[in-house]
Parts: sequence; structure tokens; C-alpha cells
Amino acid sequence: MKLQTILLSSLLLQAVVAGKLLAQEVFPLPERPKTITSSATLVSEKEPGEQLIINGTFYSRDGKTPAAGVLLYVYQTDATGVYNSDDGSWQRPRINGWFRTDKNGRYEIRTIKPGSYPNRRQSAHIHLVIVPENGPARWLDDFLFEGDPFLSSDDQQRPSRDGSFSYVMKLRKEKGGLLRCERDIILDAR
Repeated sequence: MKLQTILLSSLLLQAVVAGKLLAQEVFPLPERPKTITSSATLVSEKEPGEQLIINGTFYSRDGKTPAAGVLLYVYQTDATGVYNSDDGSWQRPRINGWFRTDKNGRYEIRTIKPGSYPNRRQSAHIHLVIVPENGPARWLDDFLFEGDPFLSSDDQQRPSRDGSFSYVMKLRKEKGGLLRCERDIILDAR
């Protein structure tokens, strides 16, 4: 019994993020492209929905030193809340991509604002998976959006409380309707 507790504790304390890193390993990820940059474009400009740019910086555990070369995979639903129109499976999302933080820990994701799942009361979100060089891929806190009617009352307070480190991001609308938001993340290797 104690060994199981120690193993579970060890699992839960593996490389994580400010916020939290879920202990589950992720489903098999799609093949990585040969070239991965700090900017991931997930959709064309013709994709239905509101165009969205997310950017930010990954920091090492001290919260100040940029974390360069962090490899991540993101995936999401389309504007109607569906992962793919063939079978709806979240394990084969149509909108997905890879990025690696630059030398300053920066990243950018160009996509659309996802829709909530049809007939469900779950916040619209974008999944974020960290892919360490030596270890299994792990989910990080999803990207959520301020103003979503399905956010919990605690999540509604996060942008004010956590600023750019909040996984609930403030949306800014620019000319032409483009949405922008920012999220910084502190990596935590315990």
C-alpha cells in the first residue's frame, strides 16, 4: 500500500507547470513535422470562426529565466465544438499543431476560437500537451477564455488574480475582428 502511494506521489510530482500538470499520459500523438518553429498556424484564414492569436512565454522554475526549446502539441475543436466531422473523436482532431519555444521562451499559436462541445456545458478550450525529450507527454492546463458562460466562478476570477499566467485568458478584439490573448507558463520540474 505504501509503495503504491509513493509511486502515485512520484507520478504526480513529475515535470509540471504553473497551474497544474495532469498526471495522465496522453493518447498517441500524431507524427511530428520535420520542422517545428515557435509559431504554429493551426487553420487557414478561411476556417469558419473568429481568428485568434495566442502568444506568451515559457519560464523555467524560477519564473524569470525563459525556457527555450520546450516542445508542445496543441489541439482543439472547430467553431461548432467538434474535433473532427468524420467521427467526432478527440483523439483525431482536425485542428492541431506543434510548436517549440524560441531562445527567449516565446511562442505563438494562430487558430480560431474553439466552440464548446455541442449540447454540453463545458467551457470552450484548447488542449496543450508538453512533450519532454526524456519522458512521456503530459497535458498542461487547457487554454480557456474569459467571458465564457460555462466557466466556474473560480475560473472567472483567474485573469484578475493570475494575470498573464492565468490559464483563463483575457481576449482583446483588434481591427478586423482578430482576437488576441496571452498566456505565460512557468515550468516546474519537481
